[in-house]
Amino acid sequence: MRLWCDAAWAVVRRDATLYFSYRTQVITQTFSLLFSLALFYYIARLVHARAVGTHDYFAYVVIGLVIMQSLITTLGLIPGVVRQELVAGTLERFLVSRFGALSGIVSMLIFPTVSAFVTGILMLAIASAVFGLHIASSAPVAIPVALLGAVAFAPLTLLLVSTVVVVKQAAVGTQFVIAGISIVGGLYFPVSLLPSWVRWASDVQPFTPAADALRHLLVGSKMQYSMLVDLGRLAGFAAVLLPVSLWTLRSAIAYAQRRGTIIEY
Repeated sequence: MRLWCDAAWAVVRRDATLYFSYRTQVITQTFSLLFSLALFYYIARLVHARAVGTHDYFAYVVIGLVIMQSLITTLGLIPGVVRQELVAGTLERFLVSRFGALSGIVSMLIFPTVSAFVTGILMLAIASAVFGLHIASSAPVAIPVALLGAVAFAPLTLLLVSTVVVVKQAAVGTQFVIAGISIVGGLYFPVSLLPSWVRWASDVQPFTPAADALRHLLVGSKMQYSMLVDLGRLAGFAAVLLPVSLWTLRSAIAYAQRRGTIIEY
């Protein structure tokens, strides 16, 4: 276990070094967050709807933006990073090492997940300091809930990475998945506004309960279900989907090795 942790930490340090080597990236991302918040702040001044569970639509949508940023950071970037490993030929190091390709790819999720957490905290800080968002006193409790949500989100990323290993294309279905989640996950508007024939989709993925629980803890909005129910749903999604996604990724790697295409792109 210690050797595995040391190898995973080496991957995290590598990813962090690459990220901070682009010195203007942090500044440009901060301004991007500011512009997104400003856009929805002024949209919120036109929207007055009780359907969001709070009288302040801005407070509602900020939590959705935080989760959306996490989606873009993990779902949107990690499949492309894995393909870049194939293009650069660096995935071979994982394949021939005791660490293995599966562990190497899983380790690539760590830094983007931490980065998404920091970005979310920064977004909330900007929304509070610049746009007057009121953060509830229960906000510290949101940290372990967000961690549970990240574990529940990870299987979807691993499944998309599995397709990259097999078909060598990073963008296959990724944008469609992110757009679909933003609609059925209640990130920008309540799922109660969706047509009845599509509303079921909000119950078969972990983003809806995560958004509901985080909104309640961070901005005090009403919950559709109880906190215990939402946490149980997140834990259930993680317990069921994480082993399935790991098995799928392992199978994809083995399939590509049998075909001799594992290092092709």
